[in-house]
Amino acid sequence: TNAGGNPNADYIAKWDGTNWSALRSNGNGNGSLNQAVYTLGLVSNKSYVGGRFTDVNNNGTVLNTADYIAAIEVLPMYDLTVNTAGTGSGTVTATGINCPGDCSEPYVADTSVTLTATPSTGSTFTGWSGACTGTGSCVVPMTAAQSVTATFTLQTFALTVSTAGNGSGTVTGTGISCPVDCTETYDYNTSVTLTATPTTGSTFTGWSGACTGTGPCVVSMTAAQSVTATFTLQTFALTVSKAGNGSGTVGCPGACSEIGSASCRERV
Repeated sequence: TNAGGNPNADYIAKWDGTNWSALRSNGNGNGSLNQAVYTLGLVSNKSYVGGRFTDVNNNGTVLNTADYIAAIEVLPMYDLTVNTAGTGSGTVTATGINCPGDCSEPYVADTSVTLTATPSTGSTFTGWSGACTGTGSCVVPMTAAQSVTATFTLQTFALTVSTAGNGSGTVTGTGISCPVDCTETYDYNTSVTLTATPTTGSTFTGWSGACTGTGPCVVSMTAAQSVTATFTLQTFALTVSKAGNGSGTVGCPGACSEIGSASCRERV
């Protein structure tokens, strides 16, 4: 009586490897007996119990005729094992399962177990394998030991770089060397650092799009992103002065200074 400290496990107790629990006891519940049990025999999937009991509670119905020997059907148990795979992450849940963490559970034969796959942020659930296939609902009939794998794939996003302005230069980053290779795909949440380098005679004058200003450009790839680097052609002043005791004109009449004008340079 009182097996393992369980006051309900007085007549037949079950040991699951960790704890005692009442299997069939003292007539107070469905499928229980109301007096002491002395013998227990197993034939196929039925357990035959002999004892001094006078009533058997059969799922709410008292069997007054089952006074000394009662047959109890013993249903087999099957294990359901769940795994996760892929470059992403997520969880698979069901009654008794919360994987990763708790990924295996025994179920009574013929139980239908519904598994739900939930991807983590930045991942996508891409399908079942094993006892289920596809990406829809996974319902596993426990007619035998079963295993199911849920695959989660890390999301990827494209970073597109462009250049603008009347100058020229290059923008570089991991997988990027623009203008030539201006688009690259990155895993979710990757940080990409872009560097703008003006060519001789040009100045880098700023970012637009996913970055602003003229400082370092670090793009967090939580979605598709685009960045533009503007390069501006440098300009310089040419100043002309006259000397000597003669007179004449040079280049632009009426103006002795011109900034960046091709036509003025030609006249000079």
